[in-house]
Amino acid sequence: LLGKALALLPRDKAEAMAEEVGQEYGRAMAQGLTGADRAADMAAGQRSLRSAMQAVADALSAHGFAAHADQRNNQLRIINNHCPFGDVAIEHPVICAVDRGMVKGMLATLYGDTDPSTLQSLAQGDTFCATAVS
Repeated sequence: LLGKALALLPRDKAEAMAEEVGQEYGRAMAQGLTGADRAADMAAGQRSLRSAMQAVADALSAHGFAAHADQRNNQLRIINNHCPFGDVAIEHPVICAVDRGMVKGMLATLYGDTDPSTLQSLAQGDTFCATAVS
């Protein structure tokens, strides 16, 4: 449904809307994380970017992305080896902005403001999705 709705908009507006939806969902996901480490992180302020990236990867994996955090050429990335959006993302690649927004929203809650960018995408024919974080 989201893919069809976004297809009715100009690409830049559709991408901005998809990313905003992802950010809202990402913030909600991050707020739902529980456990002693989360409570300690919140009491201390915020966690390190590396720790937040791992928490994001774990949360994405729990939602079907098969994600992990890594670093390549001094760049931190979230790698998704599976896309739960499936063929919808191939038909409507703007859906990838939802993933980027989820990363941004979770990191905003767990770490602080970041600027994620999509490096690779299954929807564009790559073998995995990669979101760089700076």
